[in-house]
Amino acid sequence: MWLHILCAQHRYGTGYAVEFCSFQTGYGRRYGIFDYGLTRMKQRDTNMRLTIIRTAVLAFALIGNHPSSADFEAGQSAWDAGNLNEALSQWRDAANADDRRAMLELGRLYHQGLGVVQDYVEAHKWFNLAASRGEAAALEERDTLAAQMTLEQVATAQERAAVWQSGGGIALDEESSDLPAADSGQPPPQAIRAAQSLLAALGYQPGPAGSVWTPTTKAAYQAFLRDAGLPQTEVLTPQALRSLRVAAEQQGVAQTEDETMIAGSAQTPVSSETNVPSPVSPDALHNAAQVGDIEVLKMTITAGVDVNARDSRGWTALMHAANKGYLLLVSELLDAQAEVDIRAPDGATALFIAAVQRQAQVVTLLIDAGADISVQGPQGKTAVDIARLRGDSGIMSVLKIAEARGEMVSIPAGTFRMGDLSGKGDGDARRVHSVTVKPFRLGKYEVTFAQWDACVADGGCDGYVPDDEGWGRGNRPVINVSWNDVQFFISWLNGRTGGNYRLPTEAEWEYAGRAGSTTQYSWGNSIGSNRANCWQPGCGDGYKYTAPVGSFPANAWGLHDMHGNVLEWVQDCWNRSYKGAPSDGSAWLSGNCSRRVIRSGSWYNFASALTSAFRSWGRRTQRTDTYGTGGTGFRLAQDE
Repeated sequence: MWLHILCAQHRYGTGYAVEFCSFQTGYGRRYGIFDYGLTRMKQRDTNMRLTIIRTAVLAFALIGNHPSSADFEAGQSAWDAGNLNEALSQWRDAANADDRRAMLELGRLYHQGLGVVQDYVEAHKWFNLAASRGEAAALEERDTLAAQMTLEQVATAQERAAVWQSGGGIALDEESSDLPAADSGQPPPQAIRAAQSLLAALGYQPGPAGSVWTPTTKAAYQAFLRDAGLPQTEVLTPQALRSLRVAAEQQGVAQTEDETMIAGSAQTPVSSETNVPSPVSPDALHNAAQVGDIEVLKMTITAGVDVNARDSRGWTALMHAANKGYLLLVSELLDAQAEVDIRAPDGATALFIAAVQRQAQVVTLLIDAGADISVQGPQGKTAVDIARLRGDSGIMSVLKIAEARGEMVSIPAGTFRMGDLSGKGDGDARRVHSVTVKPFRLGKYEVTFAQWDACVADGGCDGYVPDDEGWGRGNRPVINVSWNDVQFFISWLNGRTGGNYRLPTEAEWEYAGRAGSTTQYSWGNSIGSNRANCWQPGCGDGYKYTAPVGSFPANAWGLHDMHGNVLEWVQDCWNRSYKGAPSDGSAWLSGNCSRRVIRSGSWYNFASALTSAFRSWGRRTQRTDTYGTGGTGFRLAQDE
């Protein structure tokens, strides 16, 4: 708590003055201003200043800790604990007490649809109120949101902000005094008619149809909520209305919202002109995903509904299912080829939403389906950022393991000619032979320091932390790892994921590196410029040492850095030629097995060592390459 005293003096003639002082207190915000005007006859009456200060201290003691601060902190604690409803309630109380921080958080909740129905107008209102009270972040977020809204929506939001007053009410002028208060629970007339029609169709007794949310309608509505196992509330919410529609669809009694329903009367046949979503419409799919109805969801998918269709808020069915933690629905949607990395208008993906809602099992399902954990959601945050900020160890562990295994690319089966097709390379690669390779998966990138460090942080990799030589960690390829070290990494990853990861065989590596080509490099017979990282100035790549993975174009099969950057361990034992090599793409596990094959070439090699056919070796315990440059790494493989 702080105290600020500001005094201003107004003189009237000679020797007369009036001094006005204001006292301001709060936790980084204005909790109250107390004006105390004092008239004194002598301009230099120091006792008057003492009186002013004593009054200020008294005011400070009386105001104490403003309750809005406690409400805001309670809301923050609830948010950190994953209790969105409690956070919403506490922040509403704090906002009603004029807390600008709570207003900002409410704006974010409505913007992202977390714990409430996504509502850009309401979000803009809260951002506007927070910004008008000096919350700088709210100003930026309000303007960013406004760019996604229509002029009419912005105008409505501004009107709401203009009439809002602390205490939770709406400032009504005399001409609008007949309007219901903001918290009266009176839904729009169209929604009331729709709810009454659906309740009557389902056998409840909402009373005569009309545009008023009557006690009879409210009682019927609450009876439906109780029977459906939904949270009790007197207010008709969009989610509950959707639940009514889904229930009506399931029972085959969907009604139009304009049909007049009277309790006990004969039911009007279902009209073909209905606002209830068709069982084969995207709306039905989204409704089912939100209420957890697996049967309706399956029916809509079977009927051919686009599983990636968006609703009015820009969400897909997968996002809704992830938001609620419906594992079966998420699995069903993924089996139906729902895209995992589609982004909502605010940037959120299904993975980001699941992380926000602490749905660890859903996070695991989405990652297994290939969700990209690096995608940035609202405010530039990733799912990893959300888990880290909250200290959510469960989800953090899942995401770290996902980061460790990286992105894999499916490589098709095929037959190719392996070896130095040009006849100009080293003798150990000149014996060209035909090899047939089964389908498998290969890492899109070389394994990075971030992946290795995740292993060490989780107690794996024998605790070995390789030196980055001062070139940087993160998404640079891991270096200074021996073939034996790599086996520790793979053992840890398989233990944590059951993923059956391994090193690629030498034949698999060359087959994937060529990506269907027969030239020295996958793009042609010349190294060209800025296509790979090798010894300067041969490749024109601009990197003095290693480059972050993916810095250069991928080959035809989507693999990066198959030429240069770092040398890569493969599974095979070393043999000086291909005489007697397997023709089925398997690892050659005879020969000098204290030495293992190395492929790719590195940043330290000339372009001639970066060809698809170039091969070398290293001792399996060796952590640096032949030149001691630390340029040896690896990439992962998997059986398809």
